[in-house]
Amino acid sequence: MTEAVQGGMEWVPRLGMLEVPRQRAELICGLFGLAAWVADHPELPMPWVSAVMIPCETGFQRDIRVVGDVAEALGVASAFAADGAYVAQRRFGPVQVKCIVRPVPHGAGEQESAPGAGVAR
Repeated sequence: MTEAVQGGMEWVPRLGMLEVPRQRAELICGLFGLAAWVADHPELPMPWVSAVMIPCETGFQRDIRVVGDVAEALGVASAFAADGAYVAQRRFGPVQVKCIVRPVPHGAGEQESAPGAGVAR
């Protein structure tokens, strides 16, 4: 998939120039780099790939809305887990994508106004 020459067909992404912020472009390049590495090294174990998004809005209710937005974009339903986390997740083949937010632990409410407050990491 990269410079390694092997028989058979090769899938090569044709995205060209994307109008996305630098951080998103770096993530996309990293994912393609990982895909190329997996293709070039069939003799090695395959990696487990999991992408996690943690909203960092200004409160649990807003973070829940972000998880809902992610769920809609992924085409799945979001739901509360047994541990109280609010989650949206989907698999793209063996790749898992998850957006999760957890309620503020008891006694941590004094930090609620700080950016990212209300999210356990």
